Amino acid sequence: MFFDFHIHGGPELALDAGNIGYHGVGLTVYSRDCINKPETLKNLRKSISDLNEDKDDHISIQICVEIEAKNQEDLKKQVQKFRKKADVILVHGGDLKINRAATEDPRVDILSHPYRSRFDSGINHVLAVKAAENSVAIEINLKYLLLTRPNQQYRVLNQFRQIMKLHRKYEVPVIITSDTSSFYGLRNPRDIMALSACFGMTKDEAFNALSKTPQEIIYRNTIRDDIIVPGARLVK
Repeated sequence: MFFDFHIHGGPELALDAGNIGYHGVGLTVYSRDCINKPETLKNLRKSISDLNEDKDDHISIQICVEIEAKNQEDLKKQVQKFRKKADVILVHGGDLKINRAATEDPRVDILSHPYRSRFDSGINHVLAVKAAENSVAIEINLKYLLLTRPNQQYRVLNQFRQIMKLHRKYEVPVIITSDTSSFYGLRNPRDIMALSACFGMTKDEAFNALSKTPQEIIYRNTIRDDIIVPGARLVK
């Protein structure tokens, strides 16, 4: 089972993803859009519900909110605001302080492109340990790679390799996404697994990033309300 948890679009784009091999997707909206138009998430849920009624073999769809925070305090407030309204919480990374705050917050599911506009990966050993402790997945963003100028793509590949080194050393969860807003940005999961070899991923690591990590996020969010403290869960 393959998943893409970073797609900006409607249910029709989710169907397109299903047609090329995905079992589940995350339809993502920016937190600023939800704040400016409070009905955004409600309308998206309704359109997904309507789609599921029309299709017998519907694809699993998660509603994701990508938080763009001004600072660490703003990040905490927005996570608090959207945690129970969204299925998956992503944080728009790149700023080192935002990257750190995201990895330290167990309510965050995915830190998106922590290397954005940087020369390093945006993740050091300290942040890697925090991300592993709090099960915050670090995103390998294919849009960031594919839209970077060819003479700069080596830098992105090196950033991805740095993340994989930290993944192996500290068991940081890693997830691969397309971050696309159109059908033309979607890639067949098998093609992505082949592409991942370019930044040092093994076949098993690529499979886990497309399958195991997204499924763990789904499961963790289904039991989130039963967690009393880290490591202790209320069993009903």
